[in-house]
Amino acid sequence: MSAVTIAVVQMESKLGRHTANMRRAERHIAEAVGRGATLVCLPEAFLTSGNILEVADVAVPIPGPETDRLGKLAQDANIHLVAGLLERGDDGKYYSTSILFGPDGTLVGRYRRVHCHELESRYLSSGSDYPVFDVEFGRVGLLQGYDINFPEAAREYYRRGVDMLVCSALVPEMFGYVANLRLLARAVDTECVIAFASGIGTNLYAGFGYMGCSQVVADPLFLEAEQFDFVDGDERMVFLESGEGVGVVEVDMERMRRYRKSATLRADLQPATYGRSFEVAGAPHAGERK
Repeated sequence: MSAVTIAVVQMESKLGRHTANMRRAERHIAEAVGRGATLVCLPEAFLTSGNILEVADVAVPIPGPETDRLGKLAQDANIHLVAGLLERGDDGKYYSTSILFGPDGTLVGRYRRVHCHELESRYLSSGSDYPVFDVEFGRVGLLQGYDINFPEAAREYYRRGVDMLVCSALVPEMFGYVANLRLLARAVDTECVIAFASGIGTNLYAGFGYMGCSQVVADPLFLEAEQFDFVDGDERMVFLESGEGVGVVEVDMERMRRYRKSATLRADLQPATYGRSFEVAGAPHAGERK
């Protein structure tokens, strides 16, 4: 299968409304499937919103009843499904995690968000891996909203040859402008498609709203080569500004791979000149922040 029809779900998750949030997600999934989606992407922490203050009460185990339900939804619709959850780990720690299900309902894998803001790190632990999953339409990597600030994460996936990044997000709206810029930069960094499924609504505890702006973006050079009607500024194949909704677009991944083979910058890399580690003078190491 070379083509994949991507659906990014933009939805509001209510604090303390776990069951209602699942039902809302189910309705959006049904709409996406009705529009032909074969890959459906839900936002970060879609069951709970960004309720990290009560993470010990709202986080769920993986696997568990919630993932069983999501797997059944994927199986019934014969789709790949990505969803973001607050996870209660077997190690007693809490993570913001993205999970990928296959069309047979199996849990293909998970990604625990590596980058946590200083305030978040008081409640959430960071993951340490960038897993890649080989599925029917290509190689998929997972990210979450705050990760897009770090080109190192995108380039790690680039090194591993991903065809698509799925980024479940819950980004405060005051950072929306910068997040939109960085999404396009990450598409260029990775020479791949990025599906960005973003939550909306208001975090009543923190007093801010979430940016929305769910979108599917691609390296503009790919679009210029493959879409004759492309003009600069059309890098976003799907863009949802505000409100709930589902954005759907079909992408021919084989065309993407042909483009990357012919136009990639890989041959011009100079790996001997790049440091193998990245450190910022004066920055605390992981675990040092209080």
